Amino acid sequence: MANTTYNTVTVAASATAVVGGSSARKGMLIVNLSETVTVYVGPDTSITTANALPILPLATMSLSGYAEAWKGPVYAIVSSGTLDLRFWEWGQ
Repeated sequence: MANTTYNTVTVAASATAVVGGSSARKGMLIVNLSETVTVYVGPDTSITTANALPILPLATMSLSGYAEAWKGPVYAIVSSGTLDLRFWEWGQ
């Protein structure tokens, strides 16, 4: 598929950039491959494990909507240690 981006991002206990914003983004999936650790995502570096959206172990979050997708940046954080997160975005 043309115009796609996918990668692995190592998320730490401080806000980690997953992907930058893009006005051309049509959709995005984020997958937590950990079997035990919850990762939290949000739109800026002020995220914490207390205020960001959780993605449970082995779960996927879609940042796509019926008519619109989130076009801003995405940051992630874990409570301790590190975690490998995967993303796939399209429409770039």
